[in-house]
Amino acid sequence: MKHLLITLMLLGIALPISAQRGLHINEVFEGNVIQKAGMHKTLIKGESLEPYKLTVLHTAKFTAGSLLRDKVEALFSKDMGEHPSDKDNIELEYRDGHLYYAVVQIDDTRGGLHRYICYQCRSNAATNNITLAYMEGKATLADLRKTFKRK
Repeated sequence: MKHLLITLMLLGIALPISAQRGLHINEVFEGNVIQKAGMHKTLIKGESLEPYKLTVLHTAKFTAGSLLRDKVEALFSKDMGEHPSDKDNIELEYRDGHLYYAVVQIDDTRGGLHRYICYQCRSNAATNNITLAYMEGKATLADLRKTFKRK
């Protein structure tokens, strides 16, 4: 019984950490695109997300030059292409030929939970402030729009 409890506890820790596994953007979260020391990562799971109808929120924020921005944007675009969602479950905004804002429900679910990948890039003359997020939960895109106060 003790071994079962320990195993379940370890699975509870491992699942949210690996939730975005199988996605190209996981390369960013794992520190293979930008060093982990160069980004601010947040992993939230559990009861604190219940008001938002989410079970997992994993974010990575970092500053990038144009080459790194292009690489992260390409990884995100690959995930959109390989995990297509219907047009009702995707929100994209481009500025100056680059992805500026995106919330995309990816096509597969886990136990009735929706999965989302999100991207935002705020640019100025020399740098790009990028926020990448993975979310999982019962929230619909309409719920997320309310949370992010988007119409």
